[in-house]
Amino acid sequence: MPLGRFMAQEDTASGRMTRVLGFALGIAGAAFLGIELPGMLEQMAGNPWWWLVPAIIAIPGMYAAMMVASVWGSARAVRMICGAYPILYIPVVAALPLAFEQGRLPPITMPWPLLIGSGTIITASFVLPLRGLVPIAIAYAALHAMGTSWAQHGVPAGWAIREGISIAMIGVIFAAMIRSVQANAATIDSESAALRAGATERVRETAISQERDRLDALVHDTIVSTFVAACSRAPLPAVRESARGSLETLDSLARSDDGDEPVGAREVVARLRQTVGDVREDFGFHAVVDDPGATYRLEVVRMLQEVIAEAARNSVRHAGEDARRGLLVHCGPGFVSAMLADNGAGFDPTRIPPRRLGIHTAMRGRVAIIEGAGLDIDSAPGEGTTVTVTWSSTNE
Repeated sequence: MPLGRFMAQEDTASGRMTRVLGFALGIAGAAFLGIELPGMLEQMAGNPWWWLVPAIIAIPGMYAAMMVASVWGSARAVRMICGAYPILYIPVVAALPLAFEQGRLPPITMPWPLLIGSGTIITASFVLPLRGLVPIAIAYAALHAMGTSWAQHGVPAGWAIREGISIAMIGVIFAAMIRSVQANAATIDSESAALRAGATERVRETAISQERDRLDALVHDTIVSTFVAACSRAPLPAVRESARGSLETLDSLARSDDGDEPVGAREVVARLRQTVGDVREDFGFHAVVDDPGATYRLEVVRMLQEVIAEAARNSVRHAGEDARRGLLVHCGPGFVSAMLADNGAGFDPTRIPPRRLGIHTAMRGRVAIIEGAGLDIDSAPGEGTTVTVTWSSTNE
């Protein structure tokens, strides 16, 4: 396994808890050894090097490695170290009679490797279930009793056995606590995964609903544009052309042949000019293009066309025959805006009834499903109307 993958973080509750517990265990082991450091050094001076070197690697070395792996952020490394620790530790303890002279230590002064012996059972709980810890606890209790009875002077065998069993039981208790914490973390991960799956499904359903609303709005706009052309005393050829354009738009929805290619700034200007021209030919038009090479996602351009088309139709229907109308388009790197204004009758935007589907669905609803898009309707009775629709990549 590559080192980068081995040391990679696990962004889960189980991974984070493993790192926290591994660091806490490493600190505890270092603290126990630090408290007894003078006595440890005295004992180490009499240990043979062939035993001392593996013992140092297996005990203080492994606890230091747990802390390093935890700080580094790799739960996988912490589990591997904790799994390897008993494998290294138990042979060291089993060889105590070869490293210490019999009866050399005074009573209550145990051989230094036994200072944190219950850590063997605790670390094993990172990789083994509780039932798997029983053989390790039995083996450690026996080895602890043997080591203390051998190395300490005048210690009864019964006392050594009781101490081995009690320390092993302490290890089992702490191991059970760790297993419980790990089980809770696994439950959190499982429930989080279920919540993410549910959220993903809700996002999918929302996307389907939003796309349905978009199509509904587009169909609404397309059909209404023909009705407006027919009812505004436009010449018959213009009505026919509007109807033909509406049919072509509806056919394009079925074919879905527009693709996903980005649209250039000049093409955006041409599309919006055509959009208002299809509604009424007397719309004023002005465009500002800061960067002719700028491009925009197709869904953003469609949104602009559909909202401006609805705003233009609303102006034709409600502003009055004598109103002057105009569209200002501004395209730049990462942003585009289209402002349609008239000096007609105006209205109160705060009192738009729900039945006004053109504003609620074709405009506000359409803008709401495009990230980074915004809509502003500025109007008042007798003061005309300005509709500004914007999109910016910085707002995504």
